[in-house]
Amino acid sequence: MVKTARPRGRPPKDADPAPMEDVLQAALHSFATHGFNGVSVRTLNRELGVSHNLLHQRYGSKEGIWRTAVDWGFGQLTEKLSAADDESAPPLDRLRTFIRTFIHVSAEHPELLRLMNIEGGEPSDRLDYISERFIEPQMARFQQIWDELAKRGETKDVPQEVMYFMITSGGGAMFASRALTERLFTSRPLEPEHYAAYADQFTDLIMGALKD
Repeated sequence: MVKTARPRGRPPKDADPAPMEDVLQAALHSFATHGFNGVSVRTLNRELGVSHNLLHQRYGSKEGIWRTAVDWGFGQLTEKLSAADDESAPPLDRLRTFIRTFIHVSAEHPELLRLMNIEGGEPSDRLDYISERFIEPQMARFQQIWDELAKRGETKDVPQEVMYFMITSGGGAMFASRALTERLFTSRPLEPEHYAAYADQFTDLIMGALKD
């Protein structure tokens, strides 16, 4: 059998398309940095080193890329929150686990808070999509725990909106605002080996304030 000679030079870009996880991570980072309107499919293709029509072939449109990237990013968060929640545990333990898990994932994926800071500024179909698909189901889970603790009188009566922004924005800001953190405190707090300790410290602070 005569072997066909392999063409010289680099293979065409479509011959070795970028792995889906790399594509979605790059897309999520771009949308979280520049906003939906500030991102072009052409730029994403160039950053990934793929052909100019690969993303359109895979996802159909910029909106399709955005939704798939959001599903991938926020899906990881909700999966980890669900996996960590032991519904048979005491409510205080469940609350502690919920907060700690959220903070740890926020440290690993700061682009989620960056994206919410952009999308949360104005009403839009994209904000509705994230809220209805990811945020509101987790708020319902949190509220169930919170109501049980209130009924038992085990925590202070703190408005839901205060708790929401204290945990989501307060807990993740150090990682979402990386440049500011490095300027003020060096990059040491941002190193992955410190994520677990930070999540514990933040959770202890919140839990202590709620019970005092």
